[in-house]
Amino acid sequence: MTQQRKLLLRILFPSLLIVLIGYLSIAFYYHTHFFSGSFINNIDYSGKTVKEIESNIADEMSTYTLTIEGRNELTDTISASDIKFHYVSEGQVQTLKDQQNEFLWPFSFFTQQQSQMQVRCEYNESLLIKCRDNLVFFKDNITTKPLNAEILYGDDGFYIHPETLGTTLNKETVLSALKDAIKACASSLSLENASCYISPSVLSSDESIQTALDVLRKYTDLTITYDFGDRTEVLDRSLLKDWVRIDENFQVTLDKQKVIDYVNFLGYYYTTFSSTRDFVRYDGKAIQVKGGDYGWIINRTEEVEQLYQLILDGKSMTREPVYSQFALSRDKNDIGNTYIEINLKKQHLWLFVDGKKIMDSKVVTGNISKDYATPSGIYAITYKERNATLVGQNYNSPVNYWMPFNKNIGFHDASWRDKFGGKIYKKKGSHGCVNMPPKKAKKLYESIQKGTPVVIY
Repeated sequence: MTQQRKLLLRILFPSLLIVLIGYLSIAFYYHTHFFSGSFINNIDYSGKTVKEIESNIADEMSTYTLTIEGRNELTDTISASDIKFHYVSEGQVQTLKDQQNEFLWPFSFFTQQQSQMQVRCEYNESLLIKCRDNLVFFKDNITTKPLNAEILYGDDGFYIHPETLGTTLNKETVLSALKDAIKACASSLSLENASCYISPSVLSSDESIQTALDVLRKYTDLTITYDFGDRTEVLDRSLLKDWVRIDENFQVTLDKQKVIDYVNFLGYYYTTFSSTRDFVRYDGKAIQVKGGDYGWIINRTEEVEQLYQLILDGKSMTREPVYSQFALSRDKNDIGNTYIEINLKKQHLWLFVDGKKIMDSKVVTGNISKDYATPSGIYAITYKERNATLVGQNYNSPVNYWMPFNKNIGFHDASWRDKFGGKIYKKKGSHGCVNMPPKKAKKLYESIQKGTPVVIY
């Protein structure tokens, strides 16, 4: 071996030995410490020992605070000390350390090692329950109950009053949410997002309540005007609002009994059949006439069905009710100004057309001595017939003009009589009909129509 090589070896060997000793010394250091660039759960633990890291985690957990957020910007907190919250080592840090090859320490200066581990903590559940119960959100003066959306009636008709969310919490749900948040070491918990609030069972956006509102408005936002000549009756929302029913399942029904009651009201006030009427005689004297079968009769059964269906269909209209009997005029004075007037005592007849007297005549009415008196009251001409034959007990009389108004009682010509008026009717009157001179009967026949009122008093 040459002198130069010996000299080189004397220099290199100590140097290599120093490098080796340094390398092994650093490797020995990283046997208990984490490499540079070591991150656990995004925290830099470069050069830390397992004990130091666990101590650091324990210190961090001892200052843990959970901020709880509720409605109306209310907040409260639970701290680690409140529930004896603490870190429990299960060797996770040591496991991460054991995965580190200390002899590869030079490479750690050129890379970062990101690791994740589950930090296990424990707490006293009884203390957590106590903390939950003492949260500000459960204070009586703060808690409000949730209220369902409901359908109400106002100036503009039916509308949905929206639900009130309230601030009532489900304690069990809150406890479960707290446990999940603490387990995850979360810094905050939104009670809203965790669905901890007790919600109303009916929301204004629910299809069932929206559909019910549509049906209610269909049944009530309409106007049906009944035409009674110089009077009207208006059926609108102000009445219809009380005719609808809505159950707990938001099923809407129309109360048919209310429809019946309303039609009965119409029948009571606007059916004039056989009613007593104020009447102004030919001479201007005001009297009252009662009896007879004249007047309007509302067909209540049929009207109920038609009105009920109109409301179900949501139809507005002006209409007349269904009648089973008609009169000449629909005004309050349903006799009108075209009528036949008979004064039994005077045995005289007058015919008024459009308020003007166009004829009058003496007549002979029913024989009162034989109980055939012509009945007083108000009637209507049933029909007109030319060349009729009147048949009764012990008589068979052909007439030229026949105008019945009360079953088989009517006006007709009486060619067999040469006198009319006076007191003839008392002993030699008719069987109840109104006998007239032929020319007068002809004039009456030509001047009246079916339905013309007949006023007898």
